[in-house]
Amino acid sequence: MSISSIKKKLKFVDFFDVKDINSYYKLLFRNINAVIYVVDRKGRLIYLNDFAEKISHYKVKELLGKHFKYIVAPESLEFVRKTFLMQISGKDIKPYELVVLDKNKNRIHLNTSENIIFKQGKVQGVMGIATDITEHKKLTIELSKMVRELYLLQQISQELSSILELEQLLQRIVQHLKESLNYERAAVALVDPRIGELVIRAAEKPYSKKVQPRLRLKLGQGITGYVAQTGKPQIANDVSKNCHYHIFDKKTKSEIVVPLKVGEKIIGVINIESYKKNTFNEKDLELLTLVANQASIAIQNSQLYNSLKQSYLDSIKTLVSAIEAKDPYTSGHSERVRKYALKIVKRLKLSHEQMEELDYAGYLHDIGKIGISDSLLTKRSPLTKEEYEVIKEHPKIGHNILKHAGHLAGACEIIRFEHERYDGTGYPNGLRKNEIPIGARIIAVADAYDAMTTNRPYRKALNKKEAIHRLKECSGTQFDPKIVKIFLKILSED
Repeated sequence: MSISSIKKKLKFVDFFDVKDINSYYKLLFRNINAVIYVVDRKGRLIYLNDFAEKISHYKVKELLGKHFKYIVAPESLEFVRKTFLMQISGKDIKPYELVVLDKNKNRIHLNTSENIIFKQGKVQGVMGIATDITEHKKLTIELSKMVRELYLLQQISQELSSILELEQLLQRIVQHLKESLNYERAAVALVDPRIGELVIRAAEKPYSKKVQPRLRLKLGQGITGYVAQTGKPQIANDVSKNCHYHIFDKKTKSEIVVPLKVGEKIIGVINIESYKKNTFNEKDLELLTLVANQASIAIQNSQLYNSLKQSYLDSIKTLVSAIEAKDPYTSGHSERVRKYALKIVKRLKLSHEQMEELDYAGYLHDIGKIGISDSLLTKRSPLTKEEYEVIKEHPKIGHNILKHAGHLAGACEIIRFEHERYDGTGYPNGLRKNEIPIGARIIAVADAYDAMTTNRPYRKALNKKEAIHRLKECSGTQFDPKIVKIFLKILSED
């Protein structure tokens, strides 16, 4: 006998007695590990199998006659309602997921497949079969969280080791925590050893950068202060019941805090807050402790770097003072040029690296004058052509003095090209427009304005109005017009 002939002879009626088919369906409905339900046109449950009792903890008779909104969770209700209306209008829908509430108000995740029930061509209701996917959902969420946490540790490990600027470092720590863990707020607070207080140095909203420095806690004050004082991490899943809690945000319901330590020394804390109760667990504490360990090392390195940088900057200031001592008319000039330049940088929203380059360049832009004779620098009468050519050498001299200091490479280029002109008629290379480094174009405007508004051996200081007039006259020829416009706006606001 061929396989095809067997297939033709094997029919449903060969296995079941059609007269007893209802009893077989009842047996199937009773033993299947899924909820089978029927909803009438008004959305009322008119049939549920016994498995519904197992997952919902309701008795079937408690649910029969109830509208589906009685058990559907709020986050799924609108979608289920729209889906039901589509079905009542005769439109089939694809399987979907929803959340229902059991008798104890716990959430149950279901995957359901539904079919419209027709009678004499009219829609009578909907029949569905729903499987419990709650455990699968929990595992998926847990796995997703673990992936985010591993990514967080990897990103922090890679990135923090390369950031030396403290403010930038702290802000990146906060951003990583917020993006990866997805809680309402993360903050880093450091101990100010001079006054023995915690100062919030980086935080998410609602604390703006202007407000953050004013947010201070005494050691021992609040959960955060307690951790900073004792070095013991804390989980408070209901802050209202924690004796140490200090209110910063009334919406906060849960809080987790870990110390930042270098050896046995506590240098600060990491704080994370949630607007929900019972948010944190021991795994969160383990993760945050790992992050804190990495962050502590990075913060210590940053603080050492900033200390060395400040010492270096102090040495530069001493050198600049020596240069300006040769010409009493330029006393304080470099500091003023630096301040003007940094204000322009902030308006242009240049990078942190560019700001640092201009910070150094502002101080050092006239360092080449150390190689120019005092008699030329302080000459009261106009310079001869030959003398002016000597003066023009000071950018090259400054460049040669600094070119071997690798960390001053950016500032070195700014100093070299500060006297280029926007129209290409400057020196030393005759660069024009965007060929001139942006830093050099900024210093050119700041330097010129301060030179015009201070006394010089050959003339008295111009007033502010006249200096502004001359900047406007030279905009587009000597100076970058965009930078002139920004600088004039700064002057108008001062």
